[in-house]
Amino acid sequence: MKAEPEPIEIRKAVAADADALYRLIQQAMRVYALQSGITGSLESLQESADDMLRYVENDMVMVAVRDGQLVGTVRLVRQDRATAWLTRFAVLPHMHQTGVGRMLYQAAEIWLRQAGFRDVSLHTALNNQALVAFYQARGFQLISSDHSRGYPRGLLRKDLADTMDQPGT
Repeated sequence: MKAEPEPIEIRKAVAADADALYRLIQQAMRVYALQSGITGSLESLQESADDMLRYVENDMVMVAVRDGQLVGTVRLVRQDRATAWLTRFAVLPHMHQTGVGRMLYQAAEIWLRQAGFRDVSLHTALNNQALVAFYQARGFQLISSDHSRGYPRGLLRKDLADTMDQPGT
């Protein structure tokens, strides 16, 4: 009889997670590029395990853990007193459509609100309609788009004050 998998735990990343974070982001971002039709190199694929360690030490990096393995992550970076960037949002491909991304996003939004941020911004490939729909379902609006990185890339923003009673929506 096969054992049931452990429930997903969302926690703050620690220094010991840097190597696993690096591998997770490399794997997830390769799939993201493929699904988004990105043929050039992504900045995230140029980062190292040392970069991950620096992010864990300087930013809020959350991880989703199942059975002792990192299966997802999100990094929140302070832009100014009111605005944060949501970046390096990644879930292992075999964990897509399992709720890991929703759980990570909801935990991130709760943390942002508790930390006093008023809005959150992110960039994503506009060709990845599933991901754009994921963000729009949570209240993000497309602010602008460009092709500066060789693919249609959108700047999305969410006003956290508009949905103060509805975290994760």
